[in-house]
Amino acid sequence: MSINDIKNILPDEFLMLLYEIYSPVTVDKILKSYKDGRKTTFRVNTLKASVSEVLDEMKRNGIKFSSSSIMKEAFIIPKDKESRILKLSSYAEGKLYMQNLSSMLSPIFLDIHEKIDILDMCAAPGSKTTEMAAMIDNKGKILANEIDDIRRERLKYNIKKQEASCVEVIGGDGRRLGSLFPKAFDRVLLDAPCSGEGTITLKEPRTYRGWNRTIVRRNSKLQKELLESGVNALKPGGILVYSTCTISPEENEEVVDEIINKYKNLRILEINLTLKNSISGITKYKDRTYNHSLSKALRVIPNEEMEGFFICKIRKK
Repeated sequence: MSINDIKNILPDEFLMLLYEIYSPVTVDKILKSYKDGRKTTFRVNTLKASVSEVLDEMKRNGIKFSSSSIMKEAFIIPKDKESRILKLSSYAEGKLYMQNLSSMLSPIFLDIHEKIDILDMCAAPGSKTTEMAAMIDNKGKILANEIDDIRRERLKYNIKKQEASCVEVIGGDGRRLGSLFPKAFDRVLLDAPCSGEGTITLKEPRTYRGWNRTIVRRNSKLQKELLESGVNALKPGGILVYSTCTISPEENEEVVDEIINKYKNLRILEINLTLKNSISGITKYKDRTYNHSLSKALRVIPNEEMEGFFICKIRKK
């Protein structure tokens, strides 16, 4: 399938969006990643096993892997080997968790440590929740919120399977958490509901066929309300990470821009990570100019290993 064939499949407005943000060469790389899909990546759950224990089982089963620079517990295997991973006892017992590398980034930038209070505002299915629990070795408190009943059950399942005992699950409206828990948390993670433009794969038409600008605008409104709630739940001196797996500036830079302009006690922090397939946050889109500090945000460009992702790290003074 050629690049032109891919362009004929995706919505015209979405292609226009890509060209408004990225160079033609980069757009072609993104489109190729949509066609080829991504390699399988996973994280060792150190609450239940050591890295060497899981890797030894993989070696015994002849599964080749490579390490990732994202975190020492993260590994990559060819995408056609995923079915073999799912047959391992390490998988069945929750000693490893299938998770895209991009998804692993948000908890890393929260600068979490033991004995702090953490809020995960939109937690299901629990990828980042359980990652954070492992990072603090269950020595802290994580409040994981998920409003959707079905997704919340999935969250509970993954928490139990991975023995993330420091996590408490609630089912509230994320937009109200700031008023329910004012200035209560040292760290807040808002991995917001989004249009998922960074996760598109041509093999799954559901990932792109329903896309339109109306959905993007609707998401943007919700995301702003969620972020404002998260800011209100954050203690002074605390850190909030806002992330999405989408590309539209309306769901990323615009969301953060509106909130940091409203709350003058917020400061965007530098993200110290060098990724080959990434760019800084954008400060101008169409006729809008965003706060210059949004250049400190990170945009992961969809590629063979990582989904498209946006991450912004914010400190409350």
